[in-house]
Amino acid sequence: MPRGIGESTGFVDSLIGRARELAVVKERLEAACAGSRQVVLIQGPAGIGKTSLLHAALAGAVPASATVLRSRCHEIDAGTPYGVVRELVGPLGLTSPDASSAPVLRSGARWALPALLDAGGDGPSPDTSRTHSLLHGLYWLAVNLMTEAPLVLAVDDVQWADERSLHWLGYLLRRTEGMPLCVLLTARAPTARPVTPLLGDVLTGDDGLLLTLPPLDGDGVSQVVHQESDGPPSADFLTACGRISGGNPLVLARLLGEVRRLGLRPTDEALPVLARIGRNVVGTLVAGWLAGQPEHVRRVARAVAVLERTDADLVAALSGVPVHTAGAVLDLLRRNDILAEDGREVAHDLVRTSLLDDLRPPARDRLRDRAARLLNDAGRPAEEVAAQLLLLPRPHEPWMLTALAAAAADARRRGAPEAAIRYLTPLVDAEPRDVDLRLQLAALLGQTDPAAALEHLRTALETAEDLRARARAAVRFGMTALAVQRSPEAVEVLGEVLDALPAELGADCAAADRELLTHVRSAFLIAGLDEKRTVPLVRERVRAMAEPAGDTPAERQLLAMMAVAGALAGESPALAVERVNRAVLLDDGALGGWTALASTFVLDLAGEVPAGLVAVDKLLTRSRAHAEVWSYCLALGTRAVLLRNAGDFVESGADAQVALEIAEQESWHGNVVQPVVEVAISLAHRGSPARAEGALSRLVRPRMDDFVVENHHYRMARALVRSHLGDVEGALAELRRCGRSLAEAGVANPLFVPWWAEAALLLADAGRADEAVELVEHGEQLVRGWDVPRARGLALLARAAVDRAEAVELLEEAVRVLEGSSARYDHQRAEQRLGWELLCRGDARAAREHLRRAVDLATRCGSAVAATRARELLVRAGGRMRPITGARVDTLTGSERRVAMMAVAGSTNREIAETLFVTLRTVEVHLSSVYRKLGVCGRAELPAALARERCDLPR
Repeated sequence: MPRGIGESTGFVDSLIGRARELAVVKERLEAACAGSRQVVLIQGPAGIGKTSLLHAALAGAVPASATVLRSRCHEIDAGTPYGVVRELVGPLGLTSPDASSAPVLRSGARWALPALLDAGGDGPSPDTSRTHSLLHGLYWLAVNLMTEAPLVLAVDDVQWADERSLHWLGYLLRRTEGMPLCVLLTARAPTARPVTPLLGDVLTGDDGLLLTLPPLDGDGVSQVVHQESDGPPSADFLTACGRISGGNPLVLARLLGEVRRLGLRPTDEALPVLARIGRNVVGTLVAGWLAGQPEHVRRVARAVAVLERTDADLVAALSGVPVHTAGAVLDLLRRNDILAEDGREVAHDLVRTSLLDDLRPPARDRLRDRAARLLNDAGRPAEEVAAQLLLLPRPHEPWMLTALAAAAADARRRGAPEAAIRYLTPLVDAEPRDVDLRLQLAALLGQTDPAAALEHLRTALETAEDLRARARAAVRFGMTALAVQRSPEAVEVLGEVLDALPAELGADCAAADRELLTHVRSAFLIAGLDEKRTVPLVRERVRAMAEPAGDTPAERQLLAMMAVAGALAGESPALAVERVNRAVLLDDGALGGWTALASTFVLDLAGEVPAGLVAVDKLLTRSRAHAEVWSYCLALGTRAVLLRNAGDFVESGADAQVALEIAEQESWHGNVVQPVVEVAISLAHRGSPARAEGALSRLVRPRMDDFVVENHHYRMARALVRSHLGDVEGALAELRRCGRSLAEAGVANPLFVPWWAEAALLLADAGRADEAVELVEHGEQLVRGWDVPRARGLALLARAAVDRAEAVELLEEAVRVLEGSSARYDHQRAEQRLGWELLCRGDARAAREHLRRAVDLATRCGSAVAATRARELLVRAGGRMRPITGARVDTLTGSERRVAMMAVAGSTNREIAETLFVTLRTVEVHLSSVYRKLGVCGRAELPAALARERCDLPR
C-alpha cells in the first residue's frame, strides 16, 4: 500500500543538517543538569524541524535522574489560564483536589494550587487577585522539584502558550540563577505573537540562547532526497526539490512522499508533479487527498481540526457520523498522517489549517458554533467552550454569554486577568449598559491596563441609572486612578457622587447602603490626600463627615483616613490617635491594607511607635501569608519611615532595601519611591552621601512635585544628602522648597516633614541665626496645634539655636522632653548640642556627660556621621574614647543585615526566602557576603560575630 500524504519519512529522527544545533542544545542541557540555569529558545518557520530537534535533545542529553516535564501548545488553548503549566505538571498528579498534601507542594508551593486544580473547583472568591501568589507558589513548586533532581521544562510551540504560563516562565527564569534548571522552548518565527519580549533579558545573558534554525542547505536537501527515494535522484530533481521546498524539512518530506505515492522515480519524469504541487505542498496535498474522500471522512477531519482533539464521542457528535465510523475514520487519518503518529492530535498546524481552508467563513463559524454547543452540553470546562466562542464574530446567545461568564470567573479564580478580560469583553459588548459587568472588566483591567480600566469606569458612570451603581463605579474609579497618578479626576468623580448619595439613601438606610456610602467617603479621602491640590477639598469634606463607629472594614478605613487628614492639618493628636486605635483594633488587612498603613502614619506622627509597629507588622504578616507583594512592599516602606523617625537608621534602611529588592522583580517597580528615599537617608547617616545622592537621582516619578507624601519626603532626603556633602545652600534650597509646597497644600503638621527645624539648625550652624528666627517661630506655631514630645523637643532645639543666651536651659528642657519620647536621633542631637554649649561656656565636666550620651545614642541610631562628630566634641572636652573605625556589621547592606538576623533567629534559607519574597539564590548570596564581611566561616559562628559587633538581635 502506498504511503499517505503525511507519511513519516524517517529523516526527522536522523536530523539531517542539524548536528551543530543538536550539539549546542545538548551542551546547554548538560550545563543545566550540572547546576547552571539555562534557557534555549529554538525558533524558525513552520516545518523547519524545531520539534524534532527538541525531542532529539531530550532523548540524548538528559540524565535519568532529571525531572522532565513537557507541554505542546495549541492555538485553541492559547486563552486557557495556566494551561501550559497544568500540562507540564500533569504527570506529577497535582491537579486533583486532594493533591494539597503532596510533599512537592510544601511551604510556599501551596500558593500554586488554584492554578493547578481543574476549572470550576474550589478556590477563592472571583474578586480575589491572586496573580502574584500563584506565580510565587509555582516558583516554589519548581524549587521543590529542583531540590530532588535537575528540572527540565520543554514547551513546544510556545507562541501559543497562555499569558499566565508565559509570565510564570519569565518569573521563574529571573529567579533561578545558579540552579539546576533548563527551559527548552520552540516558537514559530515570524509570528503575530512574539515570545522574545517576555524573555529578552534572560535570553541575552550568558545562560540564554536564541537558536534560529536555518533552511537545509544543498547538502542537507541532497541527503534527505537520497534517503527517502527509491533510487538515485537526477540533478534537476534535486535542484527542483531544493527550490520548491526552500530547504524546509516538512515541505520536502511531503513533496517526496507524494512522488513515492504516485509511484514515480526521483528523476526528470517527476518534475511536472513537483511543479504542479508547488510551494504550498502541504495545503495542496491535504486538499487533494481530502477531495478524494467520502463526505463522512471530510466531516470527521474537519471536526478534528475544529475541536483540536480526537475524542471519538465528541468528534462523532460534531461530524454527525456514528461513533464506530468516527473511530475508523480517525484511524484512517492517522495512517495517512493527517493525525500525528499517536493519533491524539493533528500532525501539524499546517495540516489543520488546510483541513479547514475549503470552508467559507460562514460555514466555519457554524461549525465552531456547533462545537461550542456540543462542548457546553457535554459539561466540558467553561474555558474550552469559551475558546470556541471567542473565534465567532459575535457570541450573543444567552447560553454563550453564560459560558463566557463562567470562564471569566474561573480565570479570576486562577489569578489570570488577561484571560478573564478576553472572556468578559464580548459580554460587555453584548450588554453595554450592564454596569456590574463593566465594573468586573474594569477591576481586571486595573491590574494590567489601568488607563483602559478608567475608560470603562467612565462609561459605567455615564450609563448607570441607579445612584448606587454609580457609587460602586466611583469607588473603583478612585482606587484605579491612584495607579496612574490621576487622583484629581477621582476626587471630582467621588465628590459628585457624595453630593447626591446621602439624600438618595436617606437617614435610615440599610446597612449595605451605609457601607456603600462609607466606601465612597473613604475612597474620596484616599484619592484626595494623594496630590497637594486636592488636600483642601478633603479637609472640607472631613469637617462635614459624621464619625463612623468602626464596626465594618469600610468604617475602620474611613476612621483611619479621617485621622490622616486631621494629622496633616496638625489638628488634635489625641483625636487622631483615638481614631486609629479604634480603626486598628479589629482591622484584618482587608481593602488593600489602607487602614493599617494610614494608622501607622498617624501613630508615627504622634510618637506612638510601639503601637505603630504592631499595626504595620500585622499587615506584613497578612501580606506574607497571602503572598500579596504590593501590600508587603508598601508595609515595609511604611515601617521604614516609622523606624527612621524613631532614630533607627539601620533597621529602616534594611526594611527599605528589602522592599526595593522585591519591587525590582515586579512590573510596577517604577512606582516605588519611599523605599528609595529611606535607603538614601540611611546611607547618608552611615557616611555614604554620594551613594545616597546616586540612589535619589535614579528616581523617575513623573510630576513628583504634585504629590503629598512622596514629594516632601524626597525633598527632605535631598536636603539631608546635600548637607552631608557640604552644600548648605543646596540643602536650604530643598528645605525652603519643601516648606512652600506644604503651605500650598495646607499641610500644617510640624513633624510630617520638619523642614523648619532642619533649616533653622543649618542656618544657625552657618552663623546665620538671624535668618532662622522666622522659621523657629513658624515651627513653634505649628507645634501648638500638634503638641507631642518630639514636636516640642524639635521646637526647643531650634529655639536654642537662635537664642544663645538661653541655649543651655532650652537644650536641657529639650533633653528632658526627648528622652521620654521615641525620637532617639532627635534626643541624640539635643545631648550633643547641650554638650557643645556647656563646653563653650567652660563646663567641660558637664559637657562630657552629655557628649558621652550623644555618642552612645548615635551608635544605637546607626548614624556614623553623628557618632563621629559627637566623639570629636567629647575628645575636645577632655574625654577619652576609642576612635570610631566602624563596626564590621556597618558594612552590611540592609538586605544582608535582615537575612543575617533571620538566620540567627533560626530561619532556614528557604524560610528566609519565602518570608522576604526573594529567591534562594539571593539568600545564599547575601549570607556568603555576610560571612565574608564579618570574617566567619558559616552560620554557626554568626550569632557570636553579631554579638561582638553589638548588633541588636531580632525583636
